[in-house]
Amino acid sequence: MKKTNLFLISILFIFLLNGCVENQIDLKPRINDSHVKIENSSLYEWLKLEKINYYKRKDELLIVEVKFNNISNFNKSLAYKIDWIDKNGFIEKSILSRWIVTKVEQKRSFIIHGIAPSTKIKDFEIKLQMPSHDDNHRKDSYHHEYQN
Repeated sequence: MKKTNLFLISILFIFLLNGCVENQIDLKPRINDSHVKIENSSLYEWLKLEKINYYKRKDELLIVEVKFNNISNFNKSLAYKIDWIDKNGFIEKSILSRWIVTKVEQKRSFIIHGIAPSTKIKDFEIKLQMPSHDDNHRKDSYHHEYQN
């Protein structure tokens, strides 16, 4: 009887420790690149950065390609834009720097591709956020209305 009780207590203790360890592990994918800015933390639950490539072409224009993956079992909507940054750290306004809403299919990847609008561009920043119901009211310089 004592051996049975000791065995049951041991199993309960193992389950208890296992439960504590699982709660402390962060299973969310992280996007750790200084060029990618996540504006809604809920994106971490389903969005994974696969790779980021960029280089200057012979004509001195910066070209960017970023591959993400929707790791969830549901189709998701995502808003993104590329801010082009000059040598002084200022964002250069261009028609190419606009918010774009896209659907990302479940368990599929998608690619953001961009070419800098001028040779003055030295860096870039890709901003990602969840679209919302009030997007039509966003017309300031940081939230230009979405256009497709």
